[in-house]
Amino acid sequence: MNLRAGKNAMEMSDFKLASSYFDNGISFLQINHWTEHYNLSLEVFELAAKCALTNGDHTRVKLLYQEVVREAHLFEDTLEITYTNIRALYSASCLEEALT
Repeated sequence: MNLRAGKNAMEMSDFKLASSYFDNGISFLQINHWTEHYNLSLEVFELAAKCALTNGDHTRVKLLYQEVVREAHLFEDTLEITYTNIRALYSASCLEEALT
């Protein structure tokens, strides 16, 4: 439900509201969500990171990125959030860190 509401808020360009929906959705996930609901977890974390980037919350992007990289089953599953993290680093003028 939070995922759908967050997507709808993003479509209306209300990224602060979308971010709150995604953060609420993440808070409702159970401890073993990466095992039991992998695709849902991946999607909500990626969308939360995109909203955090749009809202200028680079610290939040980094935290979401780190968890996805730690829990990802495949390298390909990290590509979207890695791109979002690089964009966050670039917009924060952390060019050297973005390139590593």
